[in-house]
Amino acid sequence: WSLKQQYPNCFWAAPEEFFSDGPLVNRGTDFGLMPSLFEPGGIVQHEFFVACTPVIAFKTGGLKDSVIEFNGIVKSAGHTFESYKKEDFIFAIERAIGTFRSPQKYAKLRQNAFD
Repeated sequence: WSLKQQYPNCFWAAPEEFFSDGPLVNRGTDFGLMPSLFEPGGIVQHEFFVACTPVIAFKTGGLKDSVIEFNGIVKSAGHTFESYKKEDFIFAIERAIGTFRSPQKYAKLRQNAFD
């Protein structure tokens, strides 16, 4: 609620519906961003995967086991970064944008996320 009040022109979520529209939001998202420094098991990335949404994640805990770097060949479901630095996160996002700009590659990545 605080973000919605503080940034009315930039925050479009309905906080009262967070637990009812989550699957729809995950499906409508181009990428899930999970730059978690610590993620022991990781469940949220699987919620994105069920919605066919690839994830950009820091390689930690359960994320490193389930979010595999997309290279167009192996079954992989996102883009990752190994060093917890802003530049590495940005580089992962840039790779994701490159994938997104290729409709064929991006469709493959979304299918991989679901599979």
